[in-house]
Amino acid sequence: MTLTFETSAMSTAPAAEIFKHLAVAAAWNSWGRFPTKVHRTRAGDGTGNGVGAVRKVLLVRERVVTFDPPSHYGYVALAGLPLRNYRSDVYLEPRAGNTRIRWTAEFEPKVPGTGPVAQLVVDRMLTSFVRRLARHVEHCPANCPARDPEAI
Repeated sequence: MTLTFETSAMSTAPAAEIFKHLAVAAAWNSWGRFPTKVHRTRAGDGTGNGVGAVRKVLLVRERVVTFDPPSHYGYVALAGLPLRNYRSDVYLEPRAGNTRIRWTAEFEPKVPGTGPVAQLVVDRMLTSFVRRLARHVEHCPANCPARDPEAI
């Protein structure tokens, strides 16, 4: 059974800036609070961080499947999650001078009966991500990898 989840946050930052923080793997270190560095292990087909790019987050490997700046970024988990068919899509929607960050996910638990626990974990993780991303981008320091003009 496929489970779905959606969370959102508002940011005063423009969608183009938020998109860079999603697309540049190293920028995830700035807002994601991961205990190890997030890094790209394979470049994308048309642009380094575009469709086909693979990044590693802890034990999880993810591949970019949608790269439509500045409004839609999507990725799938290739390995490392206790879930099957995991996909996340992040939509950046202008709202009265702000940007709504809407983060969705769909997945299937690998172990029958673990759906509610898996959904709770994904809920907490993505809600934390979207809130931290929204705050970080509003006060992004000059040394953030997403600020590199060559980043995208």
